[in-house]
Amino acid sequence: MNSWVHKLCYRSCILCLCTAMVWSRGESAGPTLGQSTGSPNQIAGSADETIVVDLTAPAHPFPHFWEQMFGSGRAVLSLRESYRSDLREVKRATDFKYVRFHAILNDEVGVYDEDSSGRSIFNFSYVDQIYDGLLQNGVRPFVELSFMPNKLAARQVFQSFWYRPNVSPPRSWEKWGELVTRLAQHLIDRYGIDEVSQWYFEVWNEPNLDFWAGEPKEGTYFQLYDVSARALKSVSPRLRVGGPATAQAAWVDRFIAHVSEDRIPADFVSTHVYGNDSSMDVFGTGDAIPRDRMVCRAAGKIYDHVKSSKMPELPIFFSEYNASYKTEPEVTDSE
Repeated sequence: MNSWVHKLCYRSCILCLCTAMVWSRGESAGPTLGQSTGSPNQIAGSADETIVVDLTAPAHPFPHFWEQMFGSGRAVLSLRESYRSDLREVKRATDFKYVRFHAILNDEVGVYDEDSSGRSIFNFSYVDQIYDGLLQNGVRPFVELSFMPNKLAARQVFQSFWYRPNVSPPRSWEKWGELVTRLAQHLIDRYGIDEVSQWYFEVWNEPNLDFWAGEPKEGTYFQLYDVSARALKSVSPRLRVGGPATAQAAWVDRFIAHVSEDRIPADFVSTHVYGNDSSMDVFGTGDAIPRDRMVCRAAGKIYDHVKSSKMPELPIFFSEYNASYKTEPEVTDSE
């Protein structure tokens, strides 16, 4: 992935999920992939058109960055055969390389428990089945380290998703670090460092929204990131870790300042944006930004933040993006 990561969207963005916009810096965003510029009746009634291709003109790479990584439902769903059947079908169509999902640490996956004396118990049986299913189908995990096991949580604070992920900080930072360490070591023991070093480990999901109950949000998330990143790197410096995995293209500049000043490992930055995010949330302005321009404008913002930072070569991952973050069939479903 590193061979092409800097060549994508502003030369260092990977846009994940399958709603694709093709654009480059300084150009206006054209229609989304598969979108016409006229009505169906106009197209049907159009006259034949001749397109002349100059085969002697300079060639330029056209990497399908939108087909490199896809997002899916939470981790445990990947145990279903219907999920794996869909995975194989999309793999055949796009040859995508990575999949990202929430909740690999949720209680339903059975990773963490404690005995009557409060000692940590780890069980990676379902984790193995989840990742085995991906790898057997030629897809690697983009590991989102989330959410908080209930017995490790400082409080019982649940996000509004129907499966009720616990979004509390840990009651013990030491135990959280041990959980991340044990998970990483287990993955290397099972799959080998040459394989796992090709994965990505993203710390949490959208801590600037209701997916993180730490207060203050930013400061406590940075603590979560620091403990997680150091735990991963203590197992192997070849493991790749990043964040802040924020919604609305937020915090990236301050995240880079934090990790560079405090010498915290960071191999990439990640964030999210959706076409129907507001300009106030993404840019702090009241500008009227159309849905088909928001993703591109946000990517430009993050690119500028990274390039002007102390770590200007960090790869950028938009690990979630789409035309809408909510159910809008008239927008997100094709006919």
